[in-house]
Amino acid sequence: MSAHIIPRPYLKSCQQHGIYPVKAVERPRYGLPLLQLYQQRFSSRQRELNLFAPEAQFFVPYWDVSQAGKVDQKNLKTEQQLGDWLGDCFQLDPRDTGKDAAMVVEVKPDPQCRYIFLTTASSVAPLEITPAALKRILAYYQVMPCFLDFLYTFGPKNAEERESTRFSGFRTEKTFRNTMPSMDIPALRRSGKRYQLCYTLKSIALKSEDDSSPINKTWRVRSAVFYHQFDIQYGTQLWIIGDPLQGIHDLVQEHIHEKKDQSARFGTPSQAFNTSLEMIVHYCRWASEEWRWHVQSSEEIVEKITQQYVNIQASAENGVRWDRDGLIIVQDREQYLTDTITCLESNIAVMKRLGTFYTALVEDPAWPQADAAAAKWSVKEFVSQLDEYIYDISMQLKRANLALQIAKDRKEILVQHLSAQNAAKQEAYTHIMWRQQRRTGLDAVVMKVITVVTLIYLPMTFVSTFFGTDVVKYQPDSDDTSTSSSSYDNGRVSKTALWQFFAVSVPLMVATFLVAVGWYRWEKNRINKKDQADSKKLEA
Repeated sequence: MSAHIIPRPYLKSCQQHGIYPVKAVERPRYGLPLLQLYQQRFSSRQRELNLFAPEAQFFVPYWDVSQAGKVDQKNLKTEQQLGDWLGDCFQLDPRDTGKDAAMVVEVKPDPQCRYIFLTTASSVAPLEITPAALKRILAYYQVMPCFLDFLYTFGPKNAEERESTRFSGFRTEKTFRNTMPSMDIPALRRSGKRYQLCYTLKSIALKSEDDSSPINKTWRVRSAVFYHQFDIQYGTQLWIIGDPLQGIHDLVQEHIHEKKDQSARFGTPSQAFNTSLEMIVHYCRWASEEWRWHVQSSEEIVEKITQQYVNIQASAENGVRWDRDGLIIVQDREQYLTDTITCLESNIAVMKRLGTFYTALVEDPAWPQADAAAAKWSVKEFVSQLDEYIYDISMQLKRANLALQIAKDRKEILVQHLSAQNAAKQEAYTHIMWRQQRRTGLDAVVMKVITVVTLIYLPMTFVSTFFGTDVVKYQPDSDDTSTSSSSYDNGRVSKTALWQFFAVSVPLMVATFLVAVGWYRWEKNRINKKDQADSKKLEA
């Protein structure tokens, strides 16, 4: 039985994958504090986000291309299957006595190309893998720790969270010189001379639509995360892709068909490098092809909602009434356009960085000189294709900016119309209130007249009632000879009674007026003092 040599630091790193990336082989390059920070952030984000689906939903598709060009494609549904497929459970050889290197019984060399898909059921769903399985993969391939930060766009607890739309990143690492001995593992077809990069690209897809109205079209941003490493000596490459709804999986299946011989595309490091560039071009096409229709849909929605409000005179003639619903729709579309612009700008920035990175990569003197000329030509063609996609996206970006400006202008018109409409309503209400106040004023005048008349006649009424009782008598009794019939005028009017009536009524009426006026002034002063006290409290 032949034994294989595996560096012990790498062996320990795989065995302790649970604390990835603290035990990374290249931790002297990063520094322990930085690796601990990555680990702590992973733990906290795992708690804060709905980052991983339950273990029962474990689903990890992979796509392998062997040195002979054979394609193997399967779906892993348990972590045990993942471990058996990776072969990271190294069994030590009984003859193992080495200090720096271990002798193991069996290894599984890396295929020429390997795709691992971290799938999600939707754009905002969690990754269908367990944290332990993810760390196992990352430790086995010694993936650069910053890749973890790119995965935090998945599984937000709030489905409306826009982190996946707004986050964008591009990170690279290149180790062509001064490679660590523990990364040189011929048994796994790894030389340690590799480059790594991770980045995000965003596509748009129509989620649902209603043919009767463009307003009811719903679009969803799909943010994919790409990690890629390439060994420049063996030509082996790895792709780990955060893939919402398996969009990239279907793209890979389309271009690397499992029933076709792929030896011509992966047979040599130069061919494998060209194929990696070709696949990046396909990713960029995926990230650019649907934005045109999304921007057009937004333009149609803004136009449909606001066209009837643009011409004020025509709107008035047609009896158009403005409401808040139209304003809310335009404001929502404005937010969608802002997110669209953010996505388009991030895609452009990533594509430019890809072109810059690969141009500088093949210019590095450490690049294999035997393939340098062909690699430079391939990168030149690659950058040219990227420029075409950058141009297309830039055109959509200009359209989106124009649509955003139109939406803002139309929203301002809507706001002005609503303000004018509200002002007209307020004016009508004011006129109604004025008429009501006028009627109230007339009623107050009537009541004032009634009150004055009542004050005039009330004392007289009282005196008349009092004199009409038996308390006061003016007709003489039969035995009273002191009062003669001359006291009555023709037997009908008593001058004495009339004089006494006015003598009592007039002073009583004056007294009543004085009491009423005094009471009114006292009540007025009391109210004024209360108002002044309230004003002082408000000023304080």
